[in-house]
Amino acid sequence: MTKVLVVTLGTGRGVERGIAKSIHTNNPDKIYFIATSESLATIGRIEAVLGKKIAHEQLYLVKNAEDVEACWKTTARLIRSLLQGGCDPAEICLDFTSGTKAMSAGAVLAGVGLECGTLSYIGGGERDPRGRVISGTERMIILTPNKVFVDHRRRLIRDFFNAFQYDSCLKLIQQSRGSIMSPELQQELAQLENLVYAYSWWDKFDHQEAASCFWRLPQEFNARWHIDTSQSEEVVFQISHQQKKYAAGGNIKDKFPPEVLADLLANADRRAQEGKYDDAVARLYRAVEVVAQMLLARRCINTAHVKMEQLPPDWQEAYRGIDESVRLGQEKAFALLESLGEETGRIYRENSNLRNYLAKRNNSILAHDVEPMTREIYDRLSHEANQLALKAAPRLDSLKAKCQFPLLELT
Repeated sequence: MTKVLVVTLGTGRGVERGIAKSIHTNNPDKIYFIATSESLATIGRIEAVLGKKIAHEQLYLVKNAEDVEACWKTTARLIRSLLQGGCDPAEICLDFTSGTKAMSAGAVLAGVGLECGTLSYIGGGERDPRGRVISGTERMIILTPNKVFVDHRRRLIRDFFNAFQYDSCLKLIQQSRGSIMSPELQQELAQLENLVYAYSWWDKFDHQEAASCFWRLPQEFNARWHIDTSQSEEVVFQISHQQKKYAAGGNIKDKFPPEVLADLLANADRRAQEGKYDDAVARLYRAVEVVAQMLLARRCINTAHVKMEQLPPDWQEAYRGIDESVRLGQEKAFALLESLGEETGRIYRENSNLRNYLAKRNNSILAHDVEPMTREIYDRLSHEANQLALKAAPRLDSLKAKCQFPLLELT
């Protein structure tokens, strides 16, 4: 590994001794100076204290030593170039012993923001009447801002989680867990990782994996992070239970509990919040289809395998000559519901607004064309789809509320 020392370079008398001590103690492989045109002469004074020439790298100059933002930009540009060149941030030490207060502040902001491994400055010791450290009494103070880095990443994890960006959350957590930190922080990140995985799997409709993650959350987690996962767990556990029950028994009545419908509609809302209207509209289309499948399932009818004896007489006549079971699409499924006296089938047929916006979905790039879906199309279809779903599942509103993902907060 290449050890790098980044040093802010001031002009005050005596600063050369502190910087010389930092260079001697840190013993870096490479040295970079953040300087002003006025402070360049300080390099010669440092060399006089060290008794040798300094083989420093490219100088990074700041035009205005009183401009914190300019100092931050210059230091950040240097550190980013080091990182892009393959330098390990843990091997970068930023020394802010000298320079103006603005230079020190800007350099520290850049060092902490880009997660340099250590910060250092020369201080302590005895001081003369002017407040300067007396030569020979200096001591180097090393700061390892791991807790600052973790707190910063914790906030980023919170923001990504609340925006449903779970892959970004997991990447940050894994990067943080690779850093040196206390066992308590390692445990905290492991619990956060488990929470993120739970909602990530749920957001992808993998309720079995999500349930497994929720089971692993410790009881004290909700209080620690001011989050309530109880309603999420209730929905996920119920859907997971029904899936296992259906897989074991094959009873179509177990396949479409109302939680599945609420989950689809809530998922569509999240995609719309992200501005992914094609994804959101596709979920609404599927939710409308689930309404028909759920109502027919209650009559033990599986739309993928409808037996001839389950059809009304006039339907049997229409399918005469077909020995095998019949597969029904969305339109036929709702038509069958109406023929069986189910009011929702009639409501679907008479709702021209719903049918019109379902037809627009067919123009989506996720269906049969390349037309992008808009917020207006989503909003109108969402209203109609939710109204239809409410007819089939009277508890829909309360179930959808339980399907809303909670916000992660910081303590």
